[in-house]
Amino acid sequence: MCFSYSVNFKAEALQSRLNLTEAVQVPEPGFFISAFTYPIMPVVSANTELHAENMQWGLIPEWVKTPEKATELREYGLNAKGETLHQKPMFHHAFESHRILVPMAGFYEWRDLNKKKYPYYIFPANDDFFLVAGIASNWINKETGETMGTFAVVTCPSGPLLTEIHNTKKRQPLILAPDDWQKWVFGADDQALELVKPCDDSLLKAHTIAPLASRVRENRNIPEVQQLYIYPEFSPTLF
Repeated sequence: MCFSYSVNFKAEALQSRLNLTEAVQVPEPGFFISAFTYPIMPVVSANTELHAENMQWGLIPEWVKTPEKATELREYGLNAKGETLHQKPMFHHAFESHRILVPMAGFYEWRDLNKKKYPYYIFPANDDFFLVAGIASNWINKETGETMGTFAVVTCPSGPLLTEIHNTKKRQPLILAPDDWQKWVFGADDQALELVKPCDDSLLKAHTIAPLASRVRENRNIPEVQQLYIYPEFSPTLF
């Protein structure tokens, strides 16, 4: 799964990589963003060409009629399981009509060991950010007429590295290889579904981080949350 990630990358790097004409608005600070605050985050969407926009994390299907139902369902729209999103009523329309890219400087997962949970930071081995598969829905609040862009992060089975780290759920964000992001956004539905698999571990680095990452009542959105922290129980890095 993926319920927290970082966006402390240079917006200009994303604009240059994807040839975006408009500025990318990245929240600051962006070291630790929790899904359960339903934040407004930068994504890359497409019609005939790519463009940057900001959407709320927590997909709300277009068929939802009331704000109360929207609030109830958005928690279930934080992640979308890649293997079945084309079949689920909550996700299939977004998958077919509005696939997006979610840029991440890195993300956070927890390893279970001897009845304790240890946080890890996972980040690109040789890049400034990942491009993660997402799906989006423009939900209209019928009481106010306001249109709200919302999105879900697509997940897939974990590869060897994330299987070691996220060793209970064994899931990870669907990180797109450099040759695959165009297929996700512009390709046919069957081409997109073929991409639902873990990325090569050579794209990833990971290390243990301080217990601060697990303290939901403290401010985790600080640079120190990403720094290497040594636990004497095991090696701080994997792969």
